[in-house]
This record gives sequence, structure tokens and C-alpha cells, in this order.
Amino acid sequence: MPPKGRNQYLDKFIDTVKTFPIEQLSGKNTFRNNINKLEWDAIENLKNDESIIIKEADKGSAVVIMDREYYKSLCLSVLENSTYYEKQPSYESKEVMQKLKTIINEYGQQLTEKETKYLLSFNIKTSNFYGLPKIHKSQTIKDKCKISESTYINVTSPDDLTIRPIVAGPTCETHRISNLLDILLKPYISKVHSYIRDTVDFLNTIPEKINPQSILVSFDVTNLYSNIPHDLRLTAIEHWIDKFPNLLHDRFSKDFVLKSLQLILENNYMHFNDIIYKQKLGTAMGTKVAPTYATLVLGYLEEKLYSNIQDKFGHDYETFIRKSWKRYAPIVHTNSP
Repeated sequence: MPPKGRNQYLDKFIDTVKTFPIEQLSGKNTFRNNINKLEWDAIENLKNDESIIIKEADKGSAVVIMDREYYKSLCLSVLENSTYYEKQPSYESKEVMQKLKTIINEYGQQLTEKETKYLLSFNIKTSNFYGLPKIHKSQTIKDKCKISESTYINVTSPDDLTIRPIVAGPTCETHRISNLLDILLKPYISKVHSYIRDTVDFLNTIPEKINPQSILVSFDVTNLYSNIPHDLRLTAIEHWIDKFPNLLHDRFSKDFVLKSLQLILENNYMHFNDIIYKQKLGTAMGTKVAPTYATLVLGYLEEKLYSNIQDKFGHDYETFIRKSWKRYAPIVHTNSP
């Protein structure tokens, strides 16, 4: 229970919950379905219909029902891009686990027995690939929404719909080492110049007064997770560890972090349509360390940008902004899911 006095609405909510007559909910017939039998039957029919795929939209929390073959074609359009993925004739999870064991033996001597067991001893299941439809970026769907008077929009196989690739691997070979790296690297995020924790942090960061002619600008990296070159990853993460060595727990070495991260990025295998693929570039959207890793890479690139500005104009970044445009506009980025 949080201490009282921090927020009157929170205090009222807690008091209401504590005094709620829970015993009134223990009798029979207390709970009633909020949908009728016909609606239940419709849901069951949809669930068992193998000709369709039901997915949550990438943004907006909408439910999207797609023809299975159409959905498959969207996924294959991503997986068959040889820049990012390649088919694998064979794949042995034991080989990946042996690589992890080698890293632990060479660089993880300070791991406890319990930690080593956590990283190496569990039931392994290869990751699955799926895609979330980006309906917010489809002009065909947008146009349909403008003229529709219903909450249900019917658009048959729009040709401008794309997906966000997700690799779901809650028990894949590298899932647990990814979780450990996320814990070890998260403290460095607060050192990124433009890091914003949440909405409240953003409101506390922006100036109280700005020029009325100021323009709020945001930048988006296209397919960030899958476009980070592997050679950049080591340079960026090494940069942060070297700059703030005290933030890395003394039981873990820089080599352990870099070798483990390399293992995660270079051994990203997944199933789709009974075929095994391997991601060649970037990191999978789905592995635990991905948001932290991507944030630190962008933070590293920002520092290089600030350094170039200082070398060219003789000012640090914020002074340069003030002298050039007479206003301050912080660059903000976040890669949280």
C-alpha cells in the first residue's frame, strides 16, 4: 500500500477497495455474462474459422479480421526480403545453447549457480513470427473510415496495408539472457540526453514558456529495430559502458555484456508457415532487451550529432539551438513498446 497523503484521489480509491463488501460477490448467480448466447456462438465460430486470422491492430486497439492467405502474403513480403531475413535449411537449438554456455564459461565466472541454471536450464521452444497490421498507415482504410457511419469497416485486402513484424519467443534460447541484459543495461537509459521516462517526465522537461511561432517537430526512424547494423550495436553499447563504468554491476564484465548481446542478435531464429527463418540485420521486436538496446544506439548517435555541432559551431547543443532559433526545443525519443 502506498503511503497516504500523496494524492487524495488515490487515497479515496484505496479506501473504497479496502471497504468494498467482497462477501456479496461470493454467492451463486452473482456473475452474469455481458453477451448473449448468439454472440458467444459467433465468437466460437470466428475462433474456429481457419480461413481467417484475427489480430490486434498495431495502434489504436482495433480488432482486425483478415483473410488467412492475404495475411500470409503480408508476412512473406517481410520475411522474403533477403536484406533482413534468410531461410534456414536446418536449425539446432542445441548449437545456440552451446554458444551461450561458452560465453558463460569464459566471461560469466561471477554468475551464481542459480543464475547459471536460470540461463541454461529450461524447456526451449523456437520463436514464432507474426505481424500486426498497421491500419493507421493505410490510406485505403483511412478513406473508408471517413465515410463510414459504423464501428465496423469492411475493406477487402487493401493493397497499401503493411505489418509490424513481431518475433514471439517467450521460451526461445536467448530469451533469458536477453532479460538479464535488459536489467544490466537499463540504468544507462537515464544517461541518454533526450531520454523521456513518461508523459509526466515530458511535461516536466518542456519549457514553461515558448515562442508562439515555435513548431513541434518529431522524427521517426523507419523500422528502427530491424535496421540497426550489427557493427554499430557493439560500438554504441561499449560507448555507454566505458562512459559510465560504475553503472554496470561489478559482477558482470563489459565482455560478458557485448558477447551476450552479439549472441542474441546473431541467433534470432523463428518459425512461420512451417519454414525456419533467421534475422540477418537488426534486432527482433519481441526480445526483452530490444527497446533498451535501440534507445542506447539512438542515444549514441545523438551524442555524435552533438559533438559534431560543437566542433562546427563552437557551442554545445542547447546553446546552438538558442543562438540559432532563439528558442529551446528538446529532442525527445522513446522506444518503449
